[in-house]
Amino acid sequence: MVSSPPSAGVPRRRRLQPDARREQILGAARGLFAQRPLTDVSTAEVAAAAGVARSLVHHYFGGIRPLFMTVAAQGGEALADVRTAGPETPLPERLAHNVAAGLDVVTENRETWLAVVGHAGAPADPQIAALVAATTEGSIERTLLVNRDVLADTRVARLALRCFHAFTTEAIRIWLAGEATREETEALLVTALGDLLRHTVPALEAEAVAPPHRLR
Repeated sequence: MVSSPPSAGVPRRRRLQPDARREQILGAARGLFAQRPLTDVSTAEVAAAAGVARSLVHHYFGGIRPLFMTVAAQGGEALADVRTAGPETPLPERLAHNVAAGLDVVTENRETWLAVVGHAGAPADPQIAALVAATTEGSIERTLLVNRDVLADTRVARLALRCFHAFTTEAIRIWLAGEATREETEALLVTALGDLLRHTVPALEAEAVAPPHRLR
């Protein structure tokens, strides 16, 4: 018996290499998680958005939570990677570019950002806590790298940058809650980081190497 040819109205799935198929699923999931909380997204929706069978989502990621954690980890890396302006760019323009680029990533991944770091206090979930810690370290490393002409990699500098990261998280949370505009948030972060690099850290470093004050 000769089999009938496939109907012209039925779309045929393209055969992709595993890495390409995985990225296709991640891209679809990224769009859904950016708009809605993790608990409101199913693997069936991700599969439909990606144009694949639901079984493939489970095959590559094991379920909706592992898929979310992968998307969130990529978002954390993107927050650092997009800050591409370095010593070749004058500091004012560099700060403006890098802060804006980071806020663009948050805008594109709003719900994912809120689910991972957009809440007060330390995350109770160990996986999310580890992801937040990795994102913080990545941010510190990137800030040191792109500002290496004005900021040395010291204990004091890392302490200041860790505190600034927490400051940035709170500023973004307030912005996303509608209590500040994007423009206000961007100006605040650019100004605060500039002051930290040019004045705060140098003053703290000078204090650290100064002889101890003697009691009179």
